[in-house]
Amino acid sequence: MAGILLMVGYALMFIGWIWMIVTAIQTGKDTSEKAIWGLVTFICGIIGGIIFFVVRKEGKSPLMVQVLGWIFTIIAVVLGGGQASFNIGG
Repeated sequence: MAGILLMVGYALMFIGWIWMIVTAIQTGKDTSEKAIWGLVTFICGIIGGIIFFVVRKEGKSPLMVQVLGWIFTIIAVVLGGGQASFNIGG
């Protein structure tokens, strides 16, 4: 159970991260702004996504996908006793 939650959590974090990068690049006004927001969300991950959302008021859906992924991952680690990543096979 914990292994499945861990895999789903990682997948959601990755999907939300890529989606946030694309959103940040698409919503920029000019090339430099697009590059800056793209780099911030790429390098900083969920923290960059939170900053982007607070400043630009855009990207709520990809941010929520990332947060849900983090929640699933934390639940998997708690249920697996910290060993969830080592027990995926059984």
